[in-house]
Amino acid sequence: MHDWLASNATLISTFASLGMLVIWSMYLHIFWRSHQRRRRPKLIINWGEGRALSARCFVTNMSEGAVFIQSVVVDMGTASGHHRTFISDAEDLRNSARPSDWKHMTRQGPLGPGKLVDMGSFESILDYAVRKATGERTFAGSTVGSEVHQFEITIVGMYGSEDMLIGATRRFGIDHREGRACLRSETVETHQITSARERRKLARELAQQL
Repeated sequence: MHDWLASNATLISTFASLGMLVIWSMYLHIFWRSHQRRRRPKLIINWGEGRALSARCFVTNMSEGAVFIQSVVVDMGTASGHHRTFISDAEDLRNSARPSDWKHMTRQGPLGPGKLVDMGSFESILDYAVRKATGERTFAGSTVGSEVHQFEITIVGMYGSEDMLIGATRRFGIDHREGRACLRSETVETHQITSARERRKLARELAQQL
């Protein structure tokens, strides 16, 4: 055995070195993936205070760094077509008697890590979207509102380590029960917009709104 080890020492050393290289490569890969996940921006869209359209739309920044929120995008699909509205102003919040977390009563601004912001009620967001898209005053009293059973809320922003806009989106449904509109979540989690194609498309669309 000793003679065999002595005669094959070079081969054994080579295999040992290759084994160590494989192990360290795996550790490096795990470390790099963990580092990438920590640096990746993540926004959570949720609601609170009931399931009526008066429920509040909350956005939480789960990223390691601050996110500057640029705009809120509302997508509504109806039999007559698709309506996409970019909302950065907050006229509805300024006209509300309820205080807002935004310092200057706007939906734009920085959101620190682990912080939550109240974007207003879903009703006020949908009212605003309907006014911009069709000119009708309220979502509930509009032609679009009677046809919409689903809508998407997308938050668009900038993150320090990213060269392009970031985005997060969540789809909600509307059920009509006993003459009242109630919210339901169509997706369990908030979808993070990570592909370069989607982010470039968002950047182009936002630039057209400025």
